[in-house]
Amino acid sequence: MSVSIKDVALKAGVSIASVSRVLSGKPGVGAQTAERIKQVIDELGYRPNLGARGLVKRKTGNIAVVVPRGSYILNNPFFSTILDGIAKELDETEFNMLMSFTSIQQQRLLETQAVDGAILFSPRNEELSMDWLKSLAIPIIVVGSYLEESPFPCVRPDDEEGVCQSVTALFDKGHRTIGLVNGPMSSMHSVRYYKGYERTLKNLGLTMNKELVFELDEFDGGKVVEVVSQFLQGNQHMTGVVCSSDFLAMGVMKAAENANVSIPHDLSVVGADDVPIASFLTPSLSSVHVDLVGMGRKAVSLLTQVLEGEQLEAMEHIFPMYYIDRGTTGAPKKK
Repeated sequence: MSVSIKDVALKAGVSIASVSRVLSGKPGVGAQTAERIKQVIDELGYRPNLGARGLVKRKTGNIAVVVPRGSYILNNPFFSTILDGIAKELDETEFNMLMSFTSIQQQRLLETQAVDGAILFSPRNEELSMDWLKSLAIPIIVVGSYLEESPFPCVRPDDEEGVCQSVTALFDKGHRTIGLVNGPMSSMHSVRYYKGYERTLKNLGLTMNKELVFELDEFDGGKVVEVVSQFLQGNQHMTGVVCSSDFLAMGVMKAAENANVSIPHDLSVVGADDVPIASFLTPSLSSVHVDLVGMGRKAVSLLTQVLEGEQLEAMEHIFPMYYIDRGTTGAPKKK
């Protein structure tokens, strides 16, 4: 049974209006009372209905776009392509976009009530904790994945279906030793990609070899080059590899070049997301396509709906992925 704002007010011994003021960050409630209300909210696990007009009102005309920290982010076409969709959709509204990249900037931007709502790129709980985000009492939309039990609406690719199509495409070409280059398991995207990879291998009757699974600290193509180059020099058996992003796949391509491994003759490579540059690489990168610009647009659309007091029909908006065969994949070399 869901907890209502009335339940919070009764338990805290205050009026509904006082609870509403605390949730929306308005003055008029004493510090001790506000603290008691927050404790009751945590105790009862209350989640405010951000679609309610009384709780969400446009105050600043600004929307925060919060991206993960790390210098590699600025070079990653996944983020820049989604940002393009966000910017295009915001151009059709009266809202301004404020961006932050570092933890300190994120705290300042979100805690000072300088924005009416926020779009978060694949936040990780160790950087932006759920408790802290909930305490902000502003509408939040997540692009990508947060936590399995996240209270925030999200827009994400169908990761498990994407990796399933990638592995199956290589299998259909004759590959039987297929590796995975993945991001950190603190990212739900990486978790889903790993699960989909493991499940697809099993369904195809293939045994997973942990030596062929590369888990990186970040979605950083440069780190892939370091980790994979050395492996490829001694590798005699992996004929294909799927990657949880095109950026990682580009790192594998560079690692292969360093190790004098020919793509696709010695190694087939499949990326994910099909960023615009994928088809311009040499050889062109096979990938699983998802509408990244559409994801950015959808995130803005959902956030503006909430800010205008509308109820969202669904918490999770999953974009389909489909395999595109290009120059980095072929049949395995005959021994």
